[in-house]
Amino acid sequence: MLMNSSLQLFLSPYPLMVFRGLSESWRTSASLQIFSVCGSLLVLPTTAAAQASAVAAPAVVKKTLLQELNLPAIWFLVACSLLIVWFVIDLYVKSTRSRLLPPVAVERLRLLFQRGDYQGAFDFAGSQACLFGDVVHAALKSAAGGQRASEEAAAHALAGGNAYFQTRIAYLSVIGVIAPMVGLTGTVLGMIDAFAVMGQAGASDPSKLSGAIGHVLHATAGGLIVAIPAFVFYYLLRNRVAHEIHAVSSAAAELFRRFPYDEMARKELKGGESCAARPTWSAETRGSPEPSPV
Repeated sequence: MLMNSSLQLFLSPYPLMVFRGLSESWRTSASLQIFSVCGSLLVLPTTAAAQASAVAAPAVVKKTLLQELNLPAIWFLVACSLLIVWFVIDLYVKSTRSRLLPPVAVERLRLLFQRGDYQGAFDFAGSQACLFGDVVHAALKSAAGGQRASEEAAAHALAGGNAYFQTRIAYLSVIGVIAPMVGLTGTVLGMIDAFAVMGQAGASDPSKLSGAIGHVLHATAGGLIVAIPAFVFYYLLRNRVAHEIHAVSSAAAELFRRFPYDEMARKELKGGESCAARPTWSAETRGSPEPSPV
């Protein structure tokens, strides 16, 4: 109303009659003052509306990352991520070339083999805490049974070392499969709770529902964040272990090349004696007559 009355006063013929009776300077000054007053009246409603909307707008509550991730499934995924870190560090350290195939042990066994001191090589290989030592020790222990028995014993020792690594590497695959399922389960349970609350309170404010859904989707994102590195390290460590096992097998095969199996036949090394012996029959069994055919 105030703005309309001001405009009517400004557009009425009375101010025009007054302007004609004034001088040029007074006329210019009065025109500027009238225009400034009208401009203020035009801007006033817009400013008042903006202030009212600013007062009515709700304050935005910012949540920290821990508050956003405060879900039961997230803490399980945190535990899985810690397990991944532990498995990766442990497997990487234990699968290094210096742990599986120590250069000092390889050179020492090569010298013993060149001297023909197989008893010394057997004792030294048994004292080494490495896969190469286990393979050589098992092969020398079964050398009295021939080449085939020695190679089978070496292959069995290699398979045992490989099984140790592959079993632990498989845990990374298990975590990679379970983590997305756990995250998805947390998301579904959170959405069930969100829809239940909206069903009781009514769907008058859709922003609450979208905020609740966005909150529980952090569980799915957390599951994927845990699963992707688990699968990456699973394949990297599996290939690494396979490469190192092949290196140990090649070194053992080179060491036993042209090994005198014929001379070692039925000559067991000290500390590697076999437990089985020839069967002993009791006197009653040897003296009893054979049963006659019916």
